[in-house]
Amino acid sequence: MDLYGVETYLQPKSLQEVKAWQSDWNWLAGGTWIFNQAQPQVKTLVDMEKFDWTEIEITPEGLTIGATCIQNDLLDFSFPESWTATEALKDAVRELASFKLSHAATVGGNICLALSASTFAPVMVALDASYEIWRPNGEPYFVDAVDFQTAPQQTILQPGEVLRRIKIPAQNLQWQTSFKRMAVCTAGYAIAIVVTAYHTQTQQVRFGIAGSVRSPQLVTGELGSISLHEQMPPSVEYLEDERGSTAYRRHVTGVLMQRGITELTTGMKGDRRY
Repeated sequence: MDLYGVETYLQPKSLQEVKAWQSDWNWLAGGTWIFNQAQPQVKTLVDMEKFDWTEIEITPEGLTIGATCIQNDLLDFSFPESWTATEALKDAVRELASFKLSHAATVGGNICLALSASTFAPVMVALDASYEIWRPNGEPYFVDAVDFQTAPQQTILQPGEVLRRIKIPAQNLQWQTSFKRMAVCTAGYAIAIVVTAYHTQTQQVRFGIAGSVRSPQLVTGELGSISLHEQMPPSVEYLEDERGSTAYRRHVTGVLMQRGITELTTGMKGDRRY
């Protein structure tokens, strides 16, 4: 789509060149969303391409993913065999959209867009990821993935701030994972997503939940504890729209949580989509 309202295009080589952030400016990464619909409020595009934040790095501490890493690069990267949880990252790519989109869209763009049906957010929550946030005139800081998104298309980012990289601890990358997604139709907007992470030795379980709730949620527990899906914090707000009622989304979320546990504990793989 031609963004007819854009008057200025900036291509800085570093964040330090971005000064005096204006309300009608917008970061440009992969561009798959911003060029998908009219953006009359955007007058200036700030292209992040020359920042070169595309890295996928293996360190003793774990995995680092640059914010402008193209989603499809995760499918092609050779992760350590013991990092079984990286399969959830690949599922996030496969379940998001077409291969055309995943060849251009960025990991950080999907997270910062903060759609309720984001496929990456529940994965990062389940794996206890943290996000490094940079700002033009201040020190970087970290935030837990579960605290980043506050509502559909709302995050903690302040004007001019930008996601720099995602960090996932090495120990969490050795967990077993299951990705479950429910939509009204196969390629439709998800009404519930549950990413289950299971540690076989300690029998600890972590659920990253999205799609059915206003912001990604984390539920933890031990295998065998009763009614894991009922451990959702009471303050959690479920969405309600033409795709599904609050009660239906709550029910489906519980079903997907149980199916994720069953899959990981019995070794019986099921369809990710229902």
